[in-house]
Order: sequence, then C-alpha cells, then structure tokens
Amino acid sequence: MKSFQLRTWKYEDVIEWIPFDRFSDIKKIGEGGFGSVYSALWLDGIQKLKKLMIITTKEHVKHPASLRLRPCQKFENHMKCILFDSQLKIYGLTQKSKNEYLIVLQYANNGNLHKFLRTNFQEVNWKTKLKLLVDISRDLYLIHEAEYIHADFHSGNILQHKGISTTLQFYIADLGLSKKTNENNSEGEIYGVMPYVAPEVLSDQKLTKAADIYGFGLIMSEMSTGQRPFDGQEFDTKLAVKICKGLKPEIAPGTPDCYIELANRCMNLDPQKRPAARNIFDILKE
Repeated sequence: MKSFQLRTWKYEDVIEWIPFDRFSDIKKIGEGGFGSVYSALWLDGIQKLKKLMIITTKEHVKHPASLRLRPCQKFENHMKCILFDSQLKIYGLTQKSKNEYLIVLQYANNGNLHKFLRTNFQEVNWKTKLKLLVDISRDLYLIHEAEYIHADFHSGNILQHKGISTTLQFYIADLGLSKKTNENNSEGEIYGVMPYVAPEVLSDQKLTKAADIYGFGLIMSEMSTGQRPFDGQEFDTKLAVKICKGLKPEIAPGTPDCYIELANRCMNLDPQKRPAARNIFDILKE
C-alpha cells in the first residue's frame, strides 16, 4: 500500500488502511468475481459519511485453487490497472476477519450496464451509447496499458455512476479475476460469464488481451439490441461449440454500418485480427 501512497499527487487520491469499525449501514448488494459486494457508509476520512462500495477478497470456493490470489495481490491488481486514471476511485483496504480483506471503492449509484440497458433501452440514443463506449474503452485501454487482462469482461462488470450533474459515467469494475499478460493460464481454466467468453478461451488456448476485446464486441452487440448476447439460448456445450465455429450475437436492424464493422472486428474469430483497446478508444472518441 505504501508504494501506491507515495505515487499520489493529490490528497483526495491517498489510499488508506481503514479500520472496519469505521463503516456503518453495511448491506450486501451483489457478487463479484472473487467475493461479495457491499455498500456502506464511511464515518470519517476525506469521504466522511459518503456511500462506498466494498468488495470482499476472501477465497471463493467455486474457483479452482490456481485462480485464487492472496488478498493483497487482488488489491494490487485493482491498483495497477486503474490507479488515478480511471473514473473509478479506490479509497483503500480494510479487514473484516482474519481471512477476509475488503477493497473499498467508489459506490456506483446507478447499478451496472446490463441493468441500465434493460430498464432504459428505449430512451438511450446513439450519442449516449457512443459516450458510454468511450468510457468503457478508455478503462479497458488503461487495464491493457498496465499489462493486465480483465478476464471477466461483461456488462454486469461495467458500473454506472450519476453525479451532481446529469452526466452519466461508466467504468469497468471487478478485477478479481484479472491476470498479468505474462501469466500462463493453467490447463482447463475457463472462467467468466459464458456468452462473453472468447472462442479461443473456450478452446483452451492462451488467454490474451484479445479475449477482452472479444467481450467488448459482445457489449457493443448488447447495446445495439438491449439484450445479452445469445439471449434465450441455453449457455451449454452446444452453444460453446457454435461460438468456436464463428457464431456471433445479433445486431439490431438500423445499427450504423461503422458500428457494425467495429463490433465485428472485435468479435473476429482470429484473436490476432481484433483491434487493440487503444485503437478502439481512438476510433470511438473521434
């Protein structure tokens, strides 16, 4: 933690060790890649009485031992990927019990992208969709620039926050499964949400940044239709085989051609032919 504190230029960006008894009104609000997600109020500090999001980093039994990281390693993954550059703020680390550490982050008051699209799809115009994609591609670029792979990239892990102004901000969260680009994935390691898993990962090939890019393409399709990829189909071996043979999710009629072209590039069956996150960000912000 000290190494991250020494890299801080502004007081409000200082990462703190926060005693667990300084939180109140703790409520479970969901599950993340490596633990439960809670909302809470911080009783003091620079964010006094501000609602926060807390993610547990206790070992998760549903993941194989090869995927389990030390709590401090999970915290380090979050910090190295988004330190000071992302819209997502990290406030520090706390400890609930001997084996349960928690990462303290900014609270996303408008839920995740999947829920947002389900609720507001008819009101979301293309200008808003592009703004949203710029936010997401920027965070993905930062993660890849830090030489990490998110490895669990889907619309449930894209959070939405609405500040005092009417501007919506979207950012990538839940880096519990993230891996360094030079890590070797163990044989048989397939994890993530089925419709968003890249075909090469389903085929037990090496996990690379391109798998995240494939997920970005699926998110683009979801924003086009308002539905999760392959909605209504069983997420089983038959679907996995079809995906590995090149099956892509639907894109809604009336979607701009340039949008379809970029989405299809991201979902290319060949990982080498997918664009880099930086290229996607540059294209979308123009």
